[in-house]
Amino acid sequence: MLILTLELLVLASVGFVVARTALGQLDNRTALAYGLVIGPVLFGLTVNTVWHALPGMGGAIASWLLILALGAGLVRRAPHALTIPPRTVVGFTAATLAVFWIALASRQALSIPDVDVHLGPAAYIHAGGWPPIAPWNPGQPLIYHYGTDLLTGILTPPFGPDLPFTTEILSAYIWSSFFLVIFTALMRPPPGTRYRLWLWHHSY
Repeated sequence: MLILTLELLVLASVGFVVARTALGQLDNRTALAYGLVIGPVLFGLTVNTVWHALPGMGGAIASWLLILALGAGLVRRAPHALTIPPRTVVGFTAATLAVFWIALASRQALSIPDVDVHLGPAAYIHAGGWPPIAPWNPGQPLIYHYGTDLLTGILTPPFGPDLPFTTEILSAYIWSSFFLVIFTALMRPPPGTRYRLWLWHHSY
């Protein structure tokens, strides 16, 4: 569980750096929320590309090195843009954990009918198989998106937790990140809003 947590933290950190430096997101909470989404997406795209040339453990290690190199390069390029007040980080972390707990508890209370459908491709990817296939129809291409299955298979540590547990954690993480992105976007006033409100107030 510690390894899985560290993996998600590293990806979220890289995603935050990308949101802050490459995308120019200046709002602290919005940049942190974007990071939760951008990190895993970038990692999935990287693995999906690298594994075509180097599948298996070697490709996984190469993908991690590329992601870390990207983050380190952006940090070195603009270190001044990454400072956030500790109070903001603590508050955002507390909100993220609360939303994550609700998402995880909600998944436990609901019946998820397609878990078995996703566990097959995730197990195949976890074992180093590439490209992903449908275990119930060997030899045929997987005509379905495998983004979450790819992340589950590649992020599941070799010594546990197991694939079903990682699936639940990643699903709760993904839904939490989507919620936080939408919430921070709604809470942040659009550019120029304060000026327009001031102008409206002083026009009467």
